[in-house]
Amino acid sequence: MSGKRILLIAKTPLINRLESGVIGRLAHSGAIDLERLRAAAANHEQTIATVRRTLASHKINEWQVDRLQPRDAEGKDLVVTVGGDGTVLTANSLDSELPMITVNSDPGGSVGMYTRADARSFPELFEAWLGGRAVVEAIPRLQLRIDAGAPWRILNECLFASANPAAMTRYLLEIPGPGGWGGAVREEQRSSGVWVATASGSTAAIRSAGMASVEAHLPALLYKVREPYQGQRVMALLEGRQLPGVGLRLTPAMPGISIFIDGPYIHRSVPPGAVVEFSPSPSPLRLLALPAASPA
Repeated sequence: MSGKRILLIAKTPLINRLESGVIGRLAHSGAIDLERLRAAAANHEQTIATVRRTLASHKINEWQVDRLQPRDAEGKDLVVTVGGDGTVLTANSLDSELPMITVNSDPGGSVGMYTRADARSFPELFEAWLGGRAVVEAIPRLQLRIDAGAPWRILNECLFASANPAAMTRYLLEIPGPGGWGGAVREEQRSSGVWVATASGSTAAIRSAGMASVEAHLPALLYKVREPYQGQRVMALLEGRQLPGVGLRLTPAMPGISIFIDGPYIHRSVPPGAVVEFSPSPSPLRLLALPAASPA
């Protein structure tokens, strides 16, 4: 079987993104482990070579993460990512429902929460997909809309905050009541911003901000207010965990507010009075994995 159309998305190792002079200064100061960076880059190159060999008889379009556009998966049969979780988060921005094979190119140094293969297991997993034997793991996602516009899907987390990290954020926070948005609970707030996370993203920034995580497979919506300013009006809606997710609205009461989706690469400005609405996404991320081994 051949001729499948593959979108291959690969990261660029950190050592290849830094100028030689910068690398020298960082290594001299002890801010980086140069040998570790070199090993990570070598592991990545070996992994991408294995992936390319495995896919050689198919039609491959290969893109680096910084060049990826939402419509790049059109006309493809499969998405393959090679890197770590950051590469998967970038691939999540695709306007596509295609399944993904996510390959960790440096398992010794990368957490790989969203990766399901490495250089050794990729050929077997790819063959399993070709043969219809791969297992599809559905990872729940959230989505957000600004003033009921087109949705952006969130795999990990979103930060609603001032574009100036030193500035206070003023906004209205709303959560739906038993009857929906007509009976919503509302609170005017001032803080450093609001983290909004999926279940799979609940072990990241929102946990570091002091909120307990939940099991990654659950359909959840979690929010946590960062550094709330308790002035004359005491705020009560400082965190919430919705299992399953119901919804959340944030409305800026000042200019200069942005949303940052799944890291630093996707961000949008939100004008004062625009409603940012978070809700469960109807389409999960579809990760491919090898079927569990049968008991002997």
